[in-house]
Amino acid sequence: MVAVLEKVKLVIDAERFISVDNPFGEKSHDYISKGTYIFETGKIYGVVCEHGGGGESVSLLLSNNVSLINERVYIDDVEVQATEIEKYGWYVGKTLYSKGFVKKELSAKKALEHAIERHHRYERVEDIAEEFHLALDKLDYGLSKNCEWEKWRTSVAIGYASNKKIYCFPWMDTMTFYDCMYNSSVFRFFKKLMSEDAIIILPTSREENIRELANHIIKIRSPRFEHIISESNYFKDYF
Repeated sequence: MVAVLEKVKLVIDAERFISVDNPFGEKSHDYISKGTYIFETGKIYGVVCEHGGGGESVSLLLSNNVSLINERVYIDDVEVQATEIEKYGWYVGKTLYSKGFVKKELSAKKALEHAIERHHRYERVEDIAEEFHLALDKLDYGLSKNCEWEKWRTSVAIGYASNKKIYCFPWMDTMTFYDCMYNSSVFRFFKKLMSEDAIIILPTSREENIRELANHIIKIRSPRFEHIISESNYFKDYF
């Protein structure tokens, strides 16, 4: 059992494809790229790569939304399993479902009530809504049916009420990233989270997107995107 969270290390020993179903309703694939990634608490990390280049995988692995196969996760230099990862990691925007044989999407209100009951960080849902500027009349909807920009604040609020420490956003291209940060204004809560020793992971397409926002930038150099057609012999032979 890990008592303190100060550093998280993700070690990827082999490359593989995974299926992705992101909070925008887009289905695609991501390529987990070999490497070692270190994240310290109280900091924001921008993870820069092309679409499918491995940034989404970092968020999914550190929130236990993809099973570990060729990957290892260490918290404060202690290797941990899925249950420990899930204790800390939170995939922002993820649709939440009830437990049991028949799964139904939870409303935001029900998810917040469960967090209060289990973690006792707040006394009332209204207290959370006030702190994260949530519209009370929208909490009766699940995240997948909520206003696209309201749901980012709501998801962060649920994670915070659940004592999560690693806030993993999905990979976003430049326009989506700008819209998410600007229209939802979710970035307003980042300083609060960092002051309480959280880790925020923002995978995106360009370094410019997270300039002045991230404390550190991680660039993933996926072998999938190293090909240049003009340098290939086939191109030189026929063009």
